Amino acid sequence: MKLIIKIISLSLIIISSYTYSESNHGSLFSFTENMLEIEGTAPNIIFSSNDEIGELCSDEMIACFRSDKPSNIYIQAGLEVDLINATLVGLMSDYLQFNENKNIDYLKSCNAQVDYLLSSFKVNKAKIYKATACGRKTISNKEMEILLASK
Repeated sequence: MKLIIKIISLSLIIISSYTYSESNHGSLFSFTENMLEIEGTAPNIIFSSNDEIGELCSDEMIACFRSDKPSNIYIQAGLEVDLINATLVGLMSDYLQFNENKNIDYLKSCNAQVDYLLSSFKVNKAKIYKATACGRKTISNKEMEILLASK
């Protein structure tokens, strides 16, 4: 019985995050187009299980854009909405840049994510993204405390 309840709960979480994100994709894509000043066709957003993301992307990732499948963005289902949205803005930035000139400037993608978080009044998350180069470098717990205490 507990297993059934866990499965139903997980299914509801996945469906709710997918439904919210699905309705929000257009505004996230427009935001990203405006930030980069690049217009394009919206990508296919494909929500998948953790195992599928591990196979499509890498075991360490929750989402990815693949240059061999340039019309798709893959993201793990069931993540919190803020994480989904910030991740999608970064990957939509990669997608637009790649489709425009076959090159990706990760700093532009990171800046788009930071600007998205700031525009959503997620100041502490924006600070963390900026300090960690959007997850590309690590900072110590002490550095994190100082960062979050600063204005």
